[in-house]
Amino acid sequence: MMKMHNKYGIIGLKALQRAAAKVAEDARKNNYKIPIWKNGRIEYEVPGIIHEQSGAVDHGNSGSFDK
Repeated sequence: MMKMHNKYGIIGLKALQRAAAKVAEDARKNNYKIPIWKNGRIEYEVPGIIHEQSGAVDHGNSGSFDK
């Protein structure tokens, strides 16, 4: 049961990361400022280039899940 919840959690997190990347890309293209939590408060900035980082989400999986 826990694997199923973990699987959906990872799928949801990856979807949020894709959505955030699209928002940041759109903001860069159109010179929009987006809210960013920085120094204990919200600041509005045009995002810079963000490099992909694989962290704890990857877990060494190649994208396929056990069914």
